[in-house]
Amino acid sequence: MAAARSYRDDLQHPHCDSNRLPKDGRSRGKQTHRCRLCHYRFTPDGNRHYYPAQISEQAIDLYGESMGHSRH
Repeated sequence: MAAARSYRDDLQHPHCDSNRLPKDGRSRGKQTHRCRLCHYRFTPDGNRHYYPAQISEQAIDLYGESMGHSRH
């Protein structure tokens, strides 16, 4: 018989705010959890890399400029 999964009252899902987050293994040495409602897997203390808004805007502008040039 499988052991009952425990839920963390001190942890909420980053997208759907559920607290039904059983442990779901490890990734890169950190504990991961999988949401029982939306099945999203995440690391609660994981730091995601986001580019600054200025860099993102510059990349979009450069992409838009390259779409204006036709390639043959």
